[in-house]
Amino acid sequence: MNRIPVLGWIGSVILNLSLSIPFWFIWSVCGVGRHFFSTLLPEQFLKPNLWVILGLFICIEIIRTLLFPRTINLPKDNDKDD
Repeated sequence: MNRIPVLGWIGSVILNLSLSIPFWFIWSVCGVGRHFFSTLLPEQFLKPNLWVILGLFICIEIIRTLLFPRTINLPKDNDKDD
């Protein structure tokens, strides 16, 4: 039972890594960040490395979970005739 959160964290990192690689490639290598946001963002945000993008995706997921928690409503069936 204690391994279940660790497996979820590993799955979350794998999912975020698979999402951050295409985002990093399009933003940095293809130059979308420099082309569209060069006047709005400082230089360090125009061409970040992959690990910064991965950390950003993980932080966004944590903030999303804090702001919009999942709630599960289970019906209680306590109508027992003893």
